[in-house]
Amino acid sequence: MKFIPVHRAAFAYRCRLIYNRKLMSKRNKIVIHPREVLEGAPMQQAGGGVRDLKLIYPETGFDAKTLCLGIVEIDPGHHSPLHRHNCEEVYYVIKGSGEIESEGKRYKFSAGCAIFNQPNTLHRVWNTGDETIQLAVVGGIMFVPLWPKWPTASPYEVFEGTSANAELTKSEKKSNKRKRAK
Repeated sequence: MKFIPVHRAAFAYRCRLIYNRKLMSKRNKIVIHPREVLEGAPMQQAGGGVRDLKLIYPETGFDAKTLCLGIVEIDPGHHSPLHRHNCEEVYYVIKGSGEIESEGKRYKFSAGCAIFNQPNTLHRVWNTGDETIQLAVVGGIMFVPLWPKWPTASPYEVFEGTSANAELTKSEKKSNKRKRAK
C-alpha cells in the first residue's frame, strides 16, 4: 500500500511533464522538422524553377514576432521574381552561384557570401551557375506595413512570375491562360 501514493505522485509528475511539453510546443516552439516545412511562400513559382520554403514563421507554429527564416532554392537558368517588401532581408548563400539584382544593378555572389536587401528595394536573384542556388533567408515579419496602407493584398509587391500575389502584365496573363488551356 505504501507504493500506491508514490506511484500516483509519479503518474501526476509525468502528466505535468506531458502537459507542459504540449504547452511549450504550442507557445514556444523551438525546432522545426523537415515534415513541418511549408511551401508556397511569396517567391515560389508555379511549375518549378523557384521554391520558397517557410521554416521559422508564425504559420509553422513559431511565436516569432520580428524575424522569419526560410530557404529559397533557384534552379539553374531561373530567377526569383522582381519584388520588394517593407523590411530588411538577409541572404546567406548555402550553395550555388549567381547574381543579385538590386535597383537595376547586378552583383555576383557564390556559396559562403551574404547579401543585404534594404527595405522597399526592388530586387531579384538570378541563377547563372550550373547547380541549384540555396539561400537561407532571414527577414522581418511584415504584419504591420510601414505605409498607412500597403498598396497590395500582401506586404510583398511581386512584379513578375507566377507567385500567388504576382502582379502579372496582360501579356503574361494571356500566356498563362493559353498554357493552362493546353
